Amino acid sequence: MAITYVLGDQPIWALVDLNGTAAGGGYVVFKDSLNNNLDKPVFLDAAGTEAWPNPLVFDLNGVAPGAIYFTVDSTSPDNGYFLQAYNAQGGLLWEVENYLPGGTGGGGNTTTYVSLKNYIANNQFIDHIPDTTTTNITNLVIAPSNHKGFTPALINPVVAAQGVVGPDIRFVKNTTVNTDSITFPLFALASSPLTPDVTPVDYLRYQCTTSVAGETYKAFQFPITQKVKNLSNQIMTFKIWAAVTATPVTLTAYVLQYFGSGTAASAEVFNSIGTLSLTTTWTSFPLEFTVPDVSGKSIGTLNSQTDDDALYIQLQMPLSTACDILFTKPALYLGAINPNKEFDDYDQINSINSTPRTGDIRTSLSSSAPNGWVAMNDGSIGNVNSGATNRANKDTFQLYKTIWDGVLNTWAPVSTGRGASAIADFIANKTLTLPLSLGRALAGAGAGASLTSRALGQNVSTSETNTLTTSNLPNPILNNLGLISVASGGSGSTFLNNNNLGSGILANPGGGVAVNNMQPTSFFNVFIKL
Repeated sequence: MAITYVLGDQPIWALVDLNGTAAGGGYVVFKDSLNNNLDKPVFLDAAGTEAWPNPLVFDLNGVAPGAIYFTVDSTSPDNGYFLQAYNAQGGLLWEVENYLPGGTGGGGNTTTYVSLKNYIANNQFIDHIPDTTTTNITNLVIAPSNHKGFTPALINPVVAAQGVVGPDIRFVKNTTVNTDSITFPLFALASSPLTPDVTPVDYLRYQCTTSVAGETYKAFQFPITQKVKNLSNQIMTFKIWAAVTATPVTLTAYVLQYFGSGTAASAEVFNSIGTLSLTTTWTSFPLEFTVPDVSGKSIGTLNSQTDDDALYIQLQMPLSTACDILFTKPALYLGAINPNKEFDDYDQINSINSTPRTGDIRTSLSSSAPNGWVAMNDGSIGNVNSGATNRANKDTFQLYKTIWDGVLNTWAPVSTGRGASAIADFIANKTLTLPLSLGRALAGAGAGASLTSRALGQNVSTSETNTLTTSNLPNPILNNLGLISVASGGSGSTFLNNNNLGSGILANPGGGVAVNNMQPTSFFNVFIKL
């Protein structure tokens, strides 16, 4: 038997992750190819005197700490190594069966593992809107989806060159000249039209029943991630299942980079990523593309940024043309990949849909605000130069705009008064005072039955103690009282009896002093989501 030690085919080994970047801190496990549960050593030197640790951890540049020598046994030349490479988080990158150094004999299969994370949250449209037919809506939320850090888009939405930008899956268009219908038919229980993929419960059906000219954009928009920088210049794959009921249609998908609402932010970039030629057969369309490089772009002048730059995918519908289009399971993957199966259960989807949103409120016994929240301490918010007392930072813009658009200045005053828009005031370094909450009970806005209507964010500064007279008793109480004097001190002679005037003398039960009319109350710290 002759044992030799052969330098691996690569004198220096390096690991690359699934995004094409160095897998810093990754590692390789070396096993016997005949027994994958048995570690098989590799060595630092050609004499085989000193073994490397197994697993062998690579440095932060993804490079092995030195040359790797593999054992070759002349009596069993086909017995090689089973190799498994992992990233620093323990995710499997690839594995090689029966690796033989030097390229002699054997061989085997190599399996590369890729991330199947879909960056379009809720691509099954759970919690979608009811079936809708409309001619007068240019910004319609279809179903919940990604929302962290996106510009509020319901009240006074930001309308970019290709439509409203904001959270959630939405339908956007520039005009109301045509009639659009959006419905969600069910797949038959026994049907599997997306084979070999997993068929969801329902699909989205879009119909345009008129063909009036004037449309320049009309699309379903999918929010991907806050920040345009993150995926700049990355190879990605957009995939969707689609069909038509009768007439073939060609659709175009686009990547949309929005650089924010701040001063001097770059104009949005809107690039085609491919076309889909639809027929009456459900078909999967994978479109590989490179996200445009953001080099040379700007998210706005320093200290006048709004922290709402983001990446979107749009699926454009035919313009000014009658059509009947079906689609489901839009997905976006990192890398040039085309997985044939994809599925998220409803709890996975709901875990994203139900996360707190900008403007949500929570109570706590904690003395400090959690990350991503601010205390409702009757203070103010604004940008970094605003001098706000609660938080002065560009990350307050989404909350600033939410309150500015939804709460009257009376209850959320802006320093020096409100200007043309939330964006203009934010960039102008104006502060916005949060609706008051300290020492106050929280109640529902609106017009309750037989109650005074209250505006969103309104506060009522009523003393905790009041003198009890008929002037401050609501009618329901008066109507259910037997006799009550309308004169203080009980010295009057006019009474209400089931809301009818009567007469008599009622002894003075309270002496005209203040009585406590505050309900039993517990007090907590209140925080609001940025």
